[in-house]
Amino acid sequence: MGMQAITGAFKTVSMAVAEAEAGILPIGERHAQAGTRLYVNMQALPKTHPLATLRVRETRRYLSPLTKLALAYEGVIARIETIKPYALPPWHRHIVVKYDLDKEAAADIDTGDNVTETSSMRQVLIATSASARNGLVGMGGIVRNTASGGVNNDVIAKYSVTLGLRDEQNAYMAELEAIAMVLRCMPDGLRHREVIITIRNRSAL
Repeated sequence: MGMQAITGAFKTVSMAVAEAEAGILPIGERHAQAGTRLYVNMQALPKTHPLATLRVRETRRYLSPLTKLALAYEGVIARIETIKPYALPPWHRHIVVKYDLDKEAAADIDTGDNVTETSSMRQVLIATSASARNGLVGMGGIVRNTASGGVNNDVIAKYSVTLGLRDEQNAYMAELEAIAMVLRCMPDGLRHREVIITIRNRSAL
């Protein structure tokens, strides 16, 4: 009996312990994530795709996993944004992105391009921030033009707004939207400038 109990314990507990030690999600969560990815991919298919015409049929006897996902994400799927890929011509210059934890070190980085070298460019500094508090997600940013040489006159744009509810947005999306907002606020007259973005979330860059 003792040996059978030990063997049964190893069969039931050892797998969960091994998954936890290896940082692997439980099998139920992995199946749920795979089903969610499949459902989202099916909803994002082009209208000309054969699978795009399929419809989930509801039955009272049994609800399939895809039916449960359709009922759970019925309102979220309508807000999915379809981003179509496009090819960049090889003769177009790619944007060189460099990041560093130190502001001075980031400003002194040489991109290896004589046209966009920071030592000979007038810089535009962008600082953004986002936070999630009290059930709301907010963001803010400021754009400064260091070429003007003034203290207060070099501020091109600044803003601080509420992005949405915490249930619908998160701080990471707010960081991305904060960067996009300040780039949209920049005037069209700025040419040949080195843009330095200061942000707390490193993964957003």
